[in-house]
Amino acid sequence: MPATWRIAAGDLGATSGRVMRADVDTAAGTLALAEVHRFPTPTVTDGTRLHWDAPRLLDEVLAGLTRASAHGRLDSLGLDTWGVDYGLVDETGDLLGLPFHYRDARTDGVMADVLARLGRERLYDRTGIQFLPFNTLYQLVAEHRDAPDRLARAATLLTMPDLLHFWLTGTRGVEFTNATTTQMLDWRTGGWATDVLDELDLPTHVLPAIVAPGTQLGLPTAATVARAPALAGVPVVAPACHDTGSAVASIQSGAGVAFLSSGTWSLLGTESPTPVVSRASLAHNFTNEGGVAGTTRVLRNITGLWILEGCLRGWRDDGQAFAVDQLLAAAAQRPACRALIDPDDAAFHRAPDAAAVQAWCARTGQPVPESASDVARVVLDSLALACRRVVRALELVTGVPVHTIRIIGGGARNRLLNQATADATGCRVLAGPVEATALGNVAVQLVTLGACRTLADARALVASAFPPEEFAPRATQVWDQAAERFGNLKLET
Repeated sequence: MPATWRIAAGDLGATSGRVMRADVDTAAGTLALAEVHRFPTPTVTDGTRLHWDAPRLLDEVLAGLTRASAHGRLDSLGLDTWGVDYGLVDETGDLLGLPFHYRDARTDGVMADVLARLGRERLYDRTGIQFLPFNTLYQLVAEHRDAPDRLARAATLLTMPDLLHFWLTGTRGVEFTNATTTQMLDWRTGGWATDVLDELDLPTHVLPAIVAPGTQLGLPTAATVARAPALAGVPVVAPACHDTGSAVASIQSGAGVAFLSSGTWSLLGTESPTPVVSRASLAHNFTNEGGVAGTTRVLRNITGLWILEGCLRGWRDDGQAFAVDQLLAAAAQRPACRALIDPDDAAFHRAPDAAAVQAWCARTGQPVPESASDVARVVLDSLALACRRVVRALELVTGVPVHTIRIIGGGARNRLLNQATADATGCRVLAGPVEATALGNVAVQLVTLGACRTLADARALVASAFPPEEFAPRATQVWDQAAERFGNLKLET
């Protein structure tokens, strides 16, 4: 077996995607990661509807994989993306319309209707998945309402990474970690909850086989090779195809260690050997998403850096282009917790900006942040307190106190937020790796190839190559007082 390996990991997020190349020497214990191609994840509008431009996504992925092959043949490749969204393909493999974006308004009100029919407790007991209005289940109900003919013509539903893998290999299947985000999987059996779909008059024949992370899907098709000749003969591996699943695969959590996948979304939770489905987990809206190596990610979504990103876009549109590092340095000099927002409020769901933050503060009777640095401080302090709220709920749900938080993903670069999270939660924070998602994708591929014997070995390789930065909690009394105010915030109607 060779000691050196070259692996490509395509990691597509809700705002941008990239293809990374990993060069691994298992004998020397080294792992080098390089970004070879970055691109915006393209969206298009169709009247009032928001879609993903999936064919363009494939174009970008193929361009990136070709660049990843420029310095030598790849040993394997695999893709991960965000969850819940899907494409419908017919018997011949043609895509039946562009996939909808999870932020499209077609699911407005659908979740409430479904829960009225099925019952909140019953649906949670079957799926163990938190209630989010854009979950695949509610998207399918909207699809059945708006386009029943298209749904009837569909042969297969493929979530976004599975659609791209299908286009590469011709293999139809939904990888397990991404399948769990649909809220259509029975957590007890690991199979589709077809009776739930039957009760909602949704077709079940479109649900393909569920594929375990680490499965070799096959080789690129002749059509793929015609467009990207360098991919001929390269095995395509399904990593943890949900991007958070891949991110968590790069580190060890559990037993008092929580993970916080920090990016446009924040996802906070821990690895568990089994799902945690209980009255407490339902009450606190925790989800049980599939993990790698037989684990479950017990977690909850929190609005992440989406709000700060929206503020930056708004300022840029107004002719104020702030360098992020300089803005955060200025925000760090501002007093902590003077004003707070609830990041999960609906006011920040679709198009947040500084004006939305200021309006929220005004309507809740708080000091209104005027400068960009003050707005940034409000947003980041509020995100840290939202994390505290979820950490306390996680402790209650699992019965295990949390002493360490592993912050992974792009948000791990935000040292102000890292420190605020340590201060707000009272936990030690270990920040990094920034490229956790790509590294977890690579880690699963390494195990599949036999380059690493176990996932623990692959994680040790990642930790050696990308050691985290530590943040210790300080000035926690200020944050304890702020947490009480944060818990009592109510938007005036």
